[in-house]
Amino acid sequence: MGDLMQLAQMYSQFKQNPMAMLTRKFNIPQGMNNPQDIIQHLLNTNQVTQAQVNSVMQMRNDPQIQNLLR
Repeated sequence: MGDLMQLAQMYSQFKQNPMAMLTRKFNIPQGMNNPQDIIQHLLNTNQVTQAQVNSVMQMRNDPQIQNLLR
């Protein structure tokens, strides 16, 4: 149950300030705020793989995940 609470807290923080959460893990240039540009930058700089992006996109469309994040 603790892991679920931690995930919920992280999601809440992400909703409040997505760039702060992203820049903790990734190197994203200041001023870049278009999601497509950010994804492309992360791919171009090998910070993420296409497989990782695909996996996240599949999770985003999963009805169970959508219900969890509401």
